[in-house]
Amino acid sequence: MNLLHNNDVNSDEPADKSKVLLASSLHRWNDVRIFHKEASSLAVKYDVTVMGVTSESISNSGEIRILTLPRPTSLLRRFLNGCKILEEGVSGGYAIFHFHDPELLWVGFMVKLFRIKVIYDVHEDTRAAAQIREWIPQLLRGILGGLVHVFELFGQWIFNGVILAEDSYFSNFPANDKTVAIRNYVRVDDSALHFRNQSKRILYAGSVTVARGIGDLLDAVAILQREDPEIGATIIGSGPADDKKELEELRSRLPDPASIEFIDYIDFGKLKELAQNYYLAVVPLRRTKNYERSIPTKILDYMNWGLPFVYSRLPLTEELFGQHSGGVGFEPGDVEDLARNLRRLLTEKNLYDQLRNEGKSKVGRFDWSSEEKTLLKLYDRVLGKSEGAIRSVAPEV
Repeated sequence: MNLLHNNDVNSDEPADKSKVLLASSLHRWNDVRIFHKEASSLAVKYDVTVMGVTSESISNSGEIRILTLPRPTSLLRRFLNGCKILEEGVSGGYAIFHFHDPELLWVGFMVKLFRIKVIYDVHEDTRAAAQIREWIPQLLRGILGGLVHVFELFGQWIFNGVILAEDSYFSNFPANDKTVAIRNYVRVDDSALHFRNQSKRILYAGSVTVARGIGDLLDAVAILQREDPEIGATIIGSGPADDKKELEELRSRLPDPASIEFIDYIDFGKLKELAQNYYLAVVPLRRTKNYERSIPTKILDYMNWGLPFVYSRLPLTEELFGQHSGGVGFEPGDVEDLARNLRRLLTEKNLYDQLRNEGKSKVGRFDWSSEEKTLLKLYDRVLGKSEGAIRSVAPEV
């Protein structure tokens, strides 16, 4: 386990500043939600440590202390990461242990035994997510997803707070004053991207899986390349080995396979700069329960940057972004429709400019500052600094 100290940063801080640990056995230490949003917001009031995985060395953490874990390549590695998180959680002198993976529920229960405050951060619908996990045998997906959710419900009663990344997850948890929604909104940037070129390249950033529609994107690019060989795409993110193998095979069948670039990971802080090299972005999710009532957070980034996009018309996505949001929709899983709408943005300059302006105009309704206030109020309540229910307000669309 790598440890990076920044002793100079905390030297002038009050001695009574509460220590908090945000931990994940699966997510990278600089995960957008965990590090760039929650930890960065909490660091204003608390002594924050983030514990997450990485395969690179860490050179600078700013004001947040970083503990790193090996990337999990097996179930055993994931369990061992959980053990290291447990050790740190009970021995680090933390007032709050804030964890982000359902596989760490057992760690949360153990930490709670030491009278440490515990917050569980729910990133997805665990029962729905189990249905698209290729490593789980098909017959066991419903059973395992249901079992994990039972532990989540038990945790809601035991833990001091439960954070939901989506409003739709409230349907999975009985209403109580310990459970709040803190959505993956964006830190709104008033400036738009200054594009370096107008190349015919398409950007995708996120998990690289078949369920997220990457195969559909490759098939759509193949259609477009038969009309214009200059069209290409960059796909940024990691995914399961089986999915990557399937996607590599799809790429090999394109008219120009070299036009598709796969990049395993780029830190969020550098992604905006990279995005200036692309003409448009895409969010090609397939129609699965896990995505139907979730906000595709990359849409918010594209709106924030003024980068037009093509998105899947899923129920919540269409409700929030169906009008005047900077993108055009297509029928999920319909490759021809996806190609048709990508072509529209590549060829219709007036529409493209209109979408750039619409996205920037609307993104202010999804500002992280509102979620930051809810997060800080929850922490104050957990530590006994305030009382009463916390109201999570969704944006008007």
